[in-house]
Amino acid sequence: MNRRNFLKHAGAGGLLAAAWPAFAQSSAPETGPSAGLKFTTPPSLQNPGATAMTVAIGVSGPSTAWVEYGETEQLGRLASGTRHGLKPYDSLAHQIRIEGLRPGQRCFYRVHACAIDFRNAYDIRRGETVATDIFSFRTFDPNATEARFVVWNDTHENATTLARLMEQTAPLPADFRVWNGDVTNDNYREERMVAHYLGAGNQPFTRESPLLFVRGNHDARGPVARALPRFQETPGGLSYYSFRHGPLAGVVLDSGEDKPDSHPVYAGLGDFTAFYREQAAWLEQELKKPHLRKARFRVAFSHIPFWWQDRGFAGDADDPRSEWHRLLAKAKFAAVISGHTHRHACFPPDEMKPYAQIIGGGPRPEAATLIQGVVTAKELSLTMTDLAGRELAAWRVKA
Repeated sequence: MNRRNFLKHAGAGGLLAAAWPAFAQSSAPETGPSAGLKFTTPPSLQNPGATAMTVAIGVSGPSTAWVEYGETEQLGRLASGTRHGLKPYDSLAHQIRIEGLRPGQRCFYRVHACAIDFRNAYDIRRGETVATDIFSFRTFDPNATEARFVVWNDTHENATTLARLMEQTAPLPADFRVWNGDVTNDNYREERMVAHYLGAGNQPFTRESPLLFVRGNHDARGPVARALPRFQETPGGLSYYSFRHGPLAGVVLDSGEDKPDSHPVYAGLGDFTAFYREQAAWLEQELKKPHLRKARFRVAFSHIPFWWQDRGFAGDADDPRSEWHRLLAKAKFAAVISGHTHRHACFPPDEMKPYAQIIGGGPRPEAATLIQGVVTAKELSLTMTDLAGRELAAWRVKA
């Protein structure tokens, strides 16, 4: 559906663009060890699994990085981030994968970075080293008795909204966080992507609770949008994937753009129609796997809603994404959680869809929302609140 028509139908207002904090504005990389290496973002936990976790962090200049980790604050083990025989080297951000963990394990970690002066292939000089404080996380556990999560969406670089969302999120217990699309307005400079996708307005959003990232249509816009995997690691490097934690199994789908590939604004650079079919073929096979099939509850995350009242791509037989609806309905998904409209809504199951369609608002502080999910063997509970903590909508379903 065309976004303009979508928002016209929804009655949503325009986007209020707030100034990004000075932290992000000043995050352009410095050069050489003498500039004084520093971290430009808090650590960000990405691509969580039952036996592995990726730690990402922004840096102010050319450097290498590694992670100390262990089962206690004494740490004792090292993740080097080596890929294809090379240790990390980057001037903006690092992603270090910790592997060999156990399901449900608490892991303590600390990130180190060392400035590198790469003068030529035979003259490489190490500079000062910096380190974070010690933090901790837990890996996913398919056998956990409960799953708790928090969802943000459509923050669009709004500094006030980000800060107030963090205030509401910080006290909530969460096994993972979901950023359900449109972190930014568009992507023009990679150094700004560090601030947007890792920095979150300098909020320690996911330094101890991992992030599941869902790409929104605005995240796919701009000349450096193709660099997004450099700052948000996802399973297999794909923007669609599945996961399992306790009684909850989840599917993340990339709903792409809100206008057809043929729209002149894209200058012929979009090929989302084929991408939607690719995801449908993947989803059909993925839903047969035990971690999804045997879960007590199943939830999907898609930035653009499948349904908005009597509209949406799920009801359009000419839209390849309508096949997603058929597959999720057949697999008895409990809910689809979305954003995009900038106006919150909660549509319970009906004759057209056997799952609830939950839609978060945003990005203006008065329209922004936070969605909290609690899943046990007996019940799935979703509660949406505004930035003052007032409940806007709730939906529960028994197993």
